[in-house]
Amino acid sequence: MMHRVWMRVGPGKLCLIFGLSLLFGLSERVGVQSYLSYHLLTVLNDQYYFSFAVLPVFLFLCTSVMEDDTVLVLVRYGTYGRYFFHKWLALSLIAVWFWIGQIGALLLSGLGLPITGNWPGASVGQWREVFILLQKYFPSPWAAILCCAGQMLLGYWMIALITLCLGHFFSRSMAVRLLMALYLFAVLWIKLPVMSCPPFVYLTGLNHWVFLLHNLAYPWRLPLTTATSAVLAAIMVWLVTCRWSRRIAVPGRCKQGLAPYYRRILFTSKNVLILVGMILLVTVWTWVAGGVPEDSADWLIRLFIGHGTGYFYPMGLLTLLTMELLPLWPLGGFCTRAVGERSIFLTVRLKRRNDILWALLHTGHLWILLYGGLLTLAAIIPPLLLNFPLDRGLAAAAVGLKLLDVAFQFLLILSALCITGHATAGFVAALLLHFLCVFPISWLPTGISSLARLDFPQTGGTIPGAAAAVLLAALYLALVLWLYGRGIKRLFNH
Repeated sequence: MMHRVWMRVGPGKLCLIFGLSLLFGLSERVGVQSYLSYHLLTVLNDQYYFSFAVLPVFLFLCTSVMEDDTVLVLVRYGTYGRYFFHKWLALSLIAVWFWIGQIGALLLSGLGLPITGNWPGASVGQWREVFILLQKYFPSPWAAILCCAGQMLLGYWMIALITLCLGHFFSRSMAVRLLMALYLFAVLWIKLPVMSCPPFVYLTGLNHWVFLLHNLAYPWRLPLTTATSAVLAAIMVWLVTCRWSRRIAVPGRCKQGLAPYYRRILFTSKNVLILVGMILLVTVWTWVAGGVPEDSADWLIRLFIGHGTGYFYPMGLLTLLTMELLPLWPLGGFCTRAVGERSIFLTVRLKRRNDILWALLHTGHLWILLYGGLLTLAAIIPPLLLNFPLDRGLAAAAVGLKLLDVAFQFLLILSALCITGHATAGFVAALLLHFLCVFPISWLPTGISSLARLDFPQTGGTIPGAAAAVLLAALYLALVLWLYGRGIKRLFNH
């Protein structure tokens, strides 16, 4: 079972959390002189780090294995309860590796800092209230670190349990919606104080499972979290052992070829809702962060500004990653599912592997075109609502370059899938290429569609838009030729 779960999870998510933890740890050290224990406590109690980096990656890790195995696998364990326990144990062990990588990255980010065993005085900056609260319960910072890290690991085990339970009693789409709802409540906890009080506090379990600090803010919160978690775990164990219903899904035969079948897999209501929600989130955030735009050009530059090179601006890079990588996540899951069977029957029936590659590329590009249509609406609707004359040239250039950039990253992810057998490796590669923006290299292909890197008077970039388009088109063509020549052959060798 451990091997089966690990093959579905893959090493990419562990590498991703290691990189994100290292990045957040290094960002906490910028311009701050501190001790190692204070540094670790600062990151372990950073709610933005957990809400926007740790929880999404761990939820993606759990959802990749949430569905039950086939009946042939279940009968090997005798009872469903025994099968569920072994699967939860395997996922819990992977969560331990996830936790070790996270703690290791935080320790690595604190190399060179002096070690102290005492609590700080009054001059600890914005974390003064956090340290004062922890000092009431723990005799030393290292005791607080141990308890915070232990609470985080227990929270991972609890999230793994509820994920597997949802994956058994609900369809995958419904289970994912429920998990996303729980994650949304965890995010709203940061901005809405009412979420900290009953009855809304019962919906923010993800925060209280991984954050020890949230349970110490009020005297009643830790007993409440302990009691509700114990009751919830007991209910899930009882449901798994006593209320198992067998479900066998038999897919119907597709009579219209691979491309329509693949479109039905990718263009689900859940995936389209994720894409629309992402575009809406970026649009609203751009409006709220900068206020009412002065004209259409000001709006387009703010929406497509992205991130430049030679510096590191966390919010700008996070917005760029949200706009370019999140739309590709359903596409990566679709490609993994489409070729996950390593189906020799498809190659025999179609006689050529290139037919499968054509269907994958056709479906993927339709998804990117849908993304481009939604992005165009986000670019033109706000200026039209404000009765601004639309800058058609800038809008066409910004959206067109963004589509080329996202299409290039899609082919990069598909190429990594052909080489490694895991789409997550492609996401990690694309993410690392985005992080190379800290170096003063203007011609890095990923993220080159950012207006901060293009030669516009308002942004101060250095790359002509036509040159960026030619570079992306050349790399896109090279990856397509490689996929048809070598990539699709390597895909079926895993």
